[in-house]
Amino acid sequence: MNQIHINQLGYRPNDPKKGIIPQSDIEFCVMRVADKMIVYKGIAGEAVYDAASDDTVRIADFSEFTETGEYVLCTPDKKSYPFVINKNPYADLRAALLEMFNYQKCGVDLDCGLWSHPACHTSLATIYGTNKKIDVSGGWHDAGDYGRYIVPAAMTVADLLLAHELSPNPDPQVLEIVWFELEWMIKMQDMETGGVYHKVGCHYFNALDEMPHDEHNELIISPISPTATADFAASMALASRFYPEKKEVLLDAAKRAWDWCIANPDAPNFINPPDIKTGMYGDRENKDERFWAACELFISTGDEKYHDAIKSGDIYDGLGWTDMGTYGLVAYLFHAGVKADSTLLLKMKDRLLSICNNIMKSYVNEPYGTSLGTRYAWASNLAVGNNAMTLLFGSRIVENGEAYKQATLEHINYLLGRNPLSQSYVTGFGSVAPKHPHHRPSVAIKNAVPGMVVGGPNMNIQQDPALRTHCAGLSPSKCFIDHKDSFSSNEITIYWNSTIYFIAAVLGF
Repeated sequence: MNQIHINQLGYRPNDPKKGIIPQSDIEFCVMRVADKMIVYKGIAGEAVYDAASDDTVRIADFSEFTETGEYVLCTPDKKSYPFVINKNPYADLRAALLEMFNYQKCGVDLDCGLWSHPACHTSLATIYGTNKKIDVSGGWHDAGDYGRYIVPAAMTVADLLLAHELSPNPDPQVLEIVWFELEWMIKMQDMETGGVYHKVGCHYFNALDEMPHDEHNELIISPISPTATADFAASMALASRFYPEKKEVLLDAAKRAWDWCIANPDAPNFINPPDIKTGMYGDRENKDERFWAACELFISTGDEKYHDAIKSGDIYDGLGWTDMGTYGLVAYLFHAGVKADSTLLLKMKDRLLSICNNIMKSYVNEPYGTSLGTRYAWASNLAVGNNAMTLLFGSRIVENGEAYKQATLEHINYLLGRNPLSQSYVTGFGSVAPKHPHHRPSVAIKNAVPGMVVGGPNMNIQQDPALRTHCAGLSPSKCFIDHKDSFSSNEITIYWNSTIYFIAAVLGF
């Protein structure tokens, strides 16, 4: 493992540029790869202890060096992996993060090089507990398996649409990519009640080396859930603002889902039926999803009944499929305009900035540029991305959000190799990128689909036999293994990609 940790893709000339070196080294230099000429010398900062890695390290700051080229960061007896400084070293990364959603398409023929395959999962699906079969083809495979789930789908749709809205240089293909998922989501709404089925997939996960078109087991649609229905209402209302020609269809779906939520205030949260063993996406609480739905419906319709629902309840925060409240805060803060309730607006602004301030308190004490403290749980890279995403939201409602944006960049540096393992966490990008993700097409083809964000270090190694074997005794931020069997550290999901894509797009990569 390399002892000098840097962003393995590189840096834009005017961005912060910091590497991590061992505490035993004080002097460092930047060496040009082409001719091995030393082009910059510096003195590292004071030794800093990082509890998450149990490392004591120094920060080598070479931000003032702006000359474009390919370099390595060196100490007297060590050197980093190569990196570049140029106008935009992240352009290919951003494109690949978005292209990942095309690789995950279900129900259509895929023409994508090594990973091409004929249409999969095109048969009618059985609604659980009935003999009724309906068409729910389409959408994206959620993760390393072939299930399709409404809860993470709604989060992913929100991330991509917000990225499109807030980016200084939006990708025009985003709306077409997202529409593919929205069409599938609409099929998952029960036409009679307005409730939304939680997920569709087989009873069990298929073999890890099986391509999607080779899975022929019966497709089962799991029961309606309040979390799925509220998430659906929110994401449909949000989407109605991006697709004017489909606005009425999307708003009608959102309103009917909302009406189901109102008619079923005490509906139990989802748990898998006893004979279904695929991913659950259960949730202990769905009030945050209802809050998000009320905010999006108020913004999209102007109907005061949704405003009343917001004002009569608590406000919520959180990013990630279990806690969706920040999406509601953002909708209201960015779009309520003259219709906003001033007291509520101030309360929401204070809540969002309080979260940002807490993130920054952790960030300034962590040499690797993250903000997780010592808690590296399942999907720690999502937590890194969510904190960075929150800071980008916060940067838009403070007078000078530059500190928040710079902290966001440091979080990206962590994900691309400036971490205790010198591990890039995006397939196909960086000197040490994941090659064996827990992702069925990648395992079947024996080659990783590029542009996928993997889950990252997980200190709870007992959850995962591969982690337990390879990471026993390691500190939290080092509990990662690039192994196809490590579902809790090396799997991929659509909503990990959408979070990092949001950051890349909003930063203008």
